[in-house]
Amino acid sequence: MEYIRSHWRGEQSLFWSFWVNLAALRLLILLVEQFTHPPFTNQSMAAIVATFLYTLIFQLIVCVWQVRGIIKACDRYMASIGFYSRVLLAQIGMVASIFLTLFFVLGAFQSLFEDPSAMYKNRYKKGPPLLGEYSLTIVDDGRRIHMEGDFNIGLTKDLRALLEKHSNIKGVVLNSSGGRVTEGRGVAKLIKKYGLDTFVFDVCKSACMTAFIGGTVRNIGVNGRLGFHQFTMDSIQKTPYLDPVEEQKVDLAFYTAQKLDPEFLKKIFQTSHTDIWFPSTEELLAAGVVHNIRVAR
Repeated sequence: MEYIRSHWRGEQSLFWSFWVNLAALRLLILLVEQFTHPPFTNQSMAAIVATFLYTLIFQLIVCVWQVRGIIKACDRYMASIGFYSRVLLAQIGMVASIFLTLFFVLGAFQSLFEDPSAMYKNRYKKGPPLLGEYSLTIVDDGRRIHMEGDFNIGLTKDLRALLEKHSNIKGVVLNSSGGRVTEGRGVAKLIKKYGLDTFVFDVCKSACMTAFIGGTVRNIGVNGRLGFHQFTMDSIQKTPYLDPVEEQKVDLAFYTAQKLDPEFLKKIFQTSHTDIWFPSTEELLAAGVVHNIRVAR
């Protein structure tokens, strides 16, 4: 404890404070830090706790102790010897160690959420986006919005802006192969909030189905198809803290509240995420998924 206090007060030599208490100790801390997170540990809550505690103690508290001691040692050195060049070098080294520490901390927390294999596969080559664009078009003399494309980030926000601006909209026509579950839920909440009807004349599957089921009156065209399958995490940014099965339960609760047949709901997540289940029109009607079959758009 006396050693810790003496460095804190700047009573140790500038040479010792910099090369031992800062440089050597910081290097040791950064070397050990990698063992608290992937790829040396599994992505888990234990890894999060270990990384957080290590960061708090060694990357924050100990770093503050090191920096404070260097600053005080620099002051004492200038007061007794007066060679500013050595003080300047020590200060530059101190700042460099802080930036290096920040770099390691960011890397540690990134590894907790990123797919370890993707960290290397995509380091030099960025693949195509997993999801495409979407479009929102007002049709039928301002009575409907035609949504086409993937349920990508921003869709809920853009749809909300249109609904706030155009008060005559009564329904949403959906044509999508799916996308982000969170955007599907966001669109469904807006559809319910504004009491809109939903329409599918082409295809609506995966995350699009959540939006469709949010409709007050749900309509399908004679050539329309509605598809279901299991959720998956198709993303470079993997996380073990989101469970697709638990997320499916959230949507099942919503579908139940929308009065879909319980027996039908037992089937909707049985199909693998690599495949799709398209129930027949008769099944959809019997289960309460759709209310009307539309001959014309």
